[in-house]
Amino acid sequence: MNGKFITFEGGDGVGKTTQVALLADALKSMGLTVKTTREPGGDVVGEKIRNLLKSCKPSDMDPLCEALLMFAARRDHFVKTIKPLIDKGYFVISDRFYDSSLVYQGVLKKISFEDIMTLKKITIGDFEPDLTIVLDVAPSVSIERLSMRKLILDEYDLMKKNEHDLIRKGFQKTAEIFSFRSVVVKAAGSEQKVFSRIMKIVQERIFR
Repeated sequence: MNGKFITFEGGDGVGKTTQVALLADALKSMGLTVKTTREPGGDVVGEKIRNLLKSCKPSDMDPLCEALLMFAARRDHFVKTIKPLIDKGYFVISDRFYDSSLVYQGVLKKISFEDIMTLKKITIGDFEPDLTIVLDVAPSVSIERLSMRKLILDEYDLMKKNEHDLIRKGFQKTAEIFSFRSVVVKAAGSEQKVFSRIMKIVQERIFR
């Protein structure tokens, strides 16, 4: 089978990291070669940019500067990790991709859709994931899950409910715009119940 690129999107606290790991294990059990990754990050340059972004306070960085750094990390990630592995037949599963820039730097920080898509065109061209799983929960659930974390990872862990609302609606909108690759999955309930919903979609969309 040819390589595939599957992305997980959604606000903080929706369970992406857990579901990425569960899907990777399931695909490996089917005899597939799998690589999990994340954004920003995924390689040496990307991880350095991730550390820079997470070390800055909201007032430290202009939103466009933040978006440019995100896409710089994404470009490096794409050319050094994602594309080469797909070409070798890997199933690459990423915790976030450019939909997150459309929502966090776009919807939340008010950079236009057109400007974000221009950066996307410059850095990764017409490339799109084969499948995007958008995990969706009520903001109250996200906030409760984030409150249980032992460490505050960045400014997004401290968002207010109205910001979680904006992000949730932003991801719902991206799923509508990119409906050819995106599926919204209700992420409330047990990890295994959520994963069952995801696996059904993967079977229908990837292995049909």
